[in-house]
Amino acid sequence: MLVFIAPYSAADRESNRDLGAARKLEFFLTLATHLASDVVLINTAHEKEGWSHREIRDARVGDRHIREITLRRYPVRTIGKMLNLFEVAAVSREISKLGKPETVWIYNPYAFESMLARALTRQFGARLVLQFEDWLFSRRRWHPKPMLDFITWRFLLPAPSLCLAVNEYLSVRESRRSGCPVVLCPGVVSDGLIEVCRRRRPFSRGGTRTVIGYFGGLSAEKGADVVLDMIRLSSERFSFHVCGAGPLAAEFTRLSAEGHSVHFHGRVDDETLLDLISDCDVLVNPHASIEKMGNGVFPFKVVEYVASGRLVISTDLPAVSMKEIHDAICFAKPEAESIVEALVGAEEIYLRKRSNIEQAIDAVASLLTQRAFRETLSPILAKRG
Repeated sequence: MLVFIAPYSAADRESNRDLGAARKLEFFLTLATHLASDVVLINTAHEKEGWSHREIRDARVGDRHIREITLRRYPVRTIGKMLNLFEVAAVSREISKLGKPETVWIYNPYAFESMLARALTRQFGARLVLQFEDWLFSRRRWHPKPMLDFITWRFLLPAPSLCLAVNEYLSVRESRRSGCPVVLCPGVVSDGLIEVCRRRRPFSRGGTRTVIGYFGGLSAEKGADVVLDMIRLSSERFSFHVCGAGPLAAEFTRLSAEGHSVHFHGRVDDETLLDLISDCDVLVNPHASIEKMGNGVFPFKVVEYVASGRLVISTDLPAVSMKEIHDAICFAKPEAESIVEALVGAEEIYLRKRSNIEQAIDAVASLLTQRAFRETLSPILAKRG
């Protein structure tokens, strides 16, 4: 049995604004169902306010059935997350009734995840896979929760059999802490993306406006405010596709209603998303300063962008060992004027970087697709003891 511990909010739920994280979680949950015949999700999300008992239910991820245990929910989320820590022993007992865990997989070493992983590995001798997606102080530095998360990660979390780290910074952090083997995982790519995007090369329309795409969270942290400024600055030179959800969604709707050349799609299903990406010539990632977030995150949509074969214009990114990804990207300052300036010469930049882009597609396909991860993880999870 594989126990997957994560704050999971399905992409199709209205309460979920971080669609990218939901899609990445679904990618690995689906992968887990291919690696183990029995998967139990311990859902640590606290999506809504209000009282709710701990619950065991059947759930579905893609075309696979899993079992899901949701934690108790409380009217105040912050207090509820703290009270959930006292459920570790009870949840461990619930899991033991369902079977014997052979693998425990945690999505970020938050306090509850680390404490439950410690309990399950001690009780059952299960292997541990740590998926390290965000540095614990990236978004909130002086706050009790990240401090507690840090303490439990640093001192309570057992050494994993494998760590999937989103960038070099987190890779070094975990390697120093536990000495475990680390695989860099800056993003993931659905098996169909490369195939769909190869059907139409960028800048192949001839004479029409360059089509720009932004697919991600609609918040200032993700750079959506910069995209709004780009649309206002671009006049009629470019056309924009924008997908996502977040606090700035209404601003994109307003610009579209005012006649700006932006098609705002909001939430879309995976098939529509791939079609929209393939319709673009350029994809932009104007993420807010990652250096100011302690270099502890990586905007993983960038990997998907690069795998699409489009020209990617991005603000600075933290170090990642896949040199091919960096070489394929055109970097710009985190200002609308700077990115629009790059967009003016986008076709020329694309032609200059085309061979780098092709090399990056091959690298991503060989390392960051579901098939590639299955080949990496299967031997590790098949080991006994």
